[in-house]
Amino acid sequence: MRVHRPYGPVLVMGEVLFDKFENGKRLGGAPFNYAFHLHKMGFPVHFISRVGDDAEGREILEFARQHNFPTAGIQVDAEHPTGAVTVTRDAERGHKFEILADRAYDYIEIDPYLQKRFRDEIPFAYFGTLVQRNHVSRETLKEIHKKLGSKSTFLLDINLRAPHYNRDVIEDSLKHCDILKASRDELQIIKDQLGIDKTLWELPRYLAERYKLGFVCVTNGGKMSYIFETGTRKVFECMPDNTAEVIDTVGAGDGFSATLSAGYMANWPKQAMLEWACMFATGLTRIEGALPQDDSFYEPYIIKK
Repeated sequence: MRVHRPYGPVLVMGEVLFDKFENGKRLGGAPFNYAFHLHKMGFPVHFISRVGDDAEGREILEFARQHNFPTAGIQVDAEHPTGAVTVTRDAERGHKFEILADRAYDYIEIDPYLQKRFRDEIPFAYFGTLVQRNHVSRETLKEIHKKLGSKSTFLLDINLRAPHYNRDVIEDSLKHCDILKASRDELQIIKDQLGIDKTLWELPRYLAERYKLGFVCVTNGGKMSYIFETGTRKVFECMPDNTAEVIDTVGAGDGFSATLSAGYMANWPKQAMLEWACMFATGLTRIEGALPQDDSFYEPYIIKK
């Protein structure tokens, strides 16, 4: 595993979209949430994505500018609409999510802005799996891995969303990351897709050894989170504070990943990284939406450089 620990910049590639509910919409997309949190914590971010040349694409760009979030890496697509997820009520699961296909973020290209990043020092990078559902964006991600793979630490926040993944995407993603963050449910999918004969407790260490990962972080909603570190049998654990009312869990995992990354770049001990990530994610569940409206939310999480 490559070890790079300066304070960025962080390159993030992936989707930005709107979650559309029956009574309104919310800006989201796991990579955008992740990048937005790091930006608010004071880390320089290169966000690589694509929106449509439509009202919602312009709304995203305007929102970003209002928060001084960098927009130079967000491409504008004249043919494909801005990403969207329709959310409807489901009698059994509460909500049903449909990630709409053939959206602008499926067509992220290697443009001059991204080419310039290949010549920069990028110590840390992030990617997931949803952006790989289309061959255009997937080929762009492969080029990012090729150009930055020898000099950047890659976090894979695997974010498996059916039916937008397959065995090849999972296997290839694991081969090109240094740190894996996955939920317990996603571990089960990895186990099933790759046909691995290990228990869920054994699986993180097996994956770390098989793919030469630095560590694997496993989350489980409001239950215990773990870090399994390569080279030691010690398991780091954190139980989130469940004493306060949960208002909204959307985006909590993205906030967890962002804070975990910040702790890693600050060279914090694994236990401190994990506890900090749990605290931030728990804080997000006590507000409505994935992105805090008040910047004061971030003040306790800004690392003094």
